[in-house]
Amino acid sequence: MKKVYQAVSEMVLPAIVFSAVVSILVGAALFARIGGRMETAGEDFSQMADAQTVQALCERELPIIQCVGKKRWEAGECILVREVFTALDMDGNFIEPVVLDIIDQDGESAMECYNKEIGQVIFPARGIYTFLLSATDEQRKRSAVKISLLVDGR
Repeated sequence: MKKVYQAVSEMVLPAIVFSAVVSILVGAALFARIGGRMETAGEDFSQMADAQTVQALCERELPIIQCVGKKRWEAGECILVREVFTALDMDGNFIEPVVLDIIDQDGESAMECYNKEIGQVIFPARGIYTFLLSATDEQRKRSAVKISLLVDGR
């Protein structure tokens, strides 16, 4: 039995050492390729309809939001957002601007003055109010701007 153990140990130890050496060599060869660029046969997808559609969407300009009404109002006066602000997409189509926030001159939110259902703002006091507006076109291109209005009864 002693001879069997000795014969097995003489074969097992070199096998373990051989396996370890082979594993190290294979691992080193694989680590050399990590992060490398894989070379494959290239295809040109630029002429496909999907690629052209994506390119057209990427090149599309953002909607333009601007103030078309007067910029000076009186305290207590009704301001209809759709009459004061307008947004146009790249094709010239009208987009309804969305009021994200209204900030007063102290940096506080004045959204309590805004009636979202009818798109109306009535400011109770004088000051400078900044509208944060956004517009999203049919292709989901979105722009956001800040436009300030003066509320002063002088």
